[in-house]
Amino acid sequence: MYDGSQGNAMTEIALALAMGFFSLLVLAMVSMGAGRGKETSATTAVLAPPAAKAADQGATAVEPDDIILIYFDGGFLDTELRAVEPDSFDGARRIVLAFAPDIPLAEAMTARARVSAERLVVSTLDDAWLGALADLGSRKGSNP
Repeated sequence: MYDGSQGNAMTEIALALAMGFFSLLVLAMVSMGAGRGKETSATTAVLAPPAAKAADQGATAVEPDDIILIYFDGGFLDTELRAVEPDSFDGARRIVLAFAPDIPLAEAMTARARVSAERLVVSTLDDAWLGALADLGSRKGSNP
């Protein structure tokens, strides 16, 4: 009688050796660069040149009927630099909310959320307004 189990074991060993040899062959070919194909240069993004810095960058043209709110030191001021409440204005008129250019984004978003207006424009303050606010801050700090 013939026992077929020994033939199966030899077949399994031969198959394992063949797979190992094939794996080494593929690894050697890849390491030599045989599977590389056509070389291409790296893709790079071409960016537009930076725009010239304008003096009024971020500024908004103010219309005569606009209400101007200035956010400064955690509160809102009018054009006379008096404290005002942001909800005390007519909702039909456009409100221009102005910030210092260096205000943190989180603080600006919080201040923006406090103003409930249908027509709201957010803008930055120019150097003249920043100077007036600096004077106000120094006067505020000197008064006990």
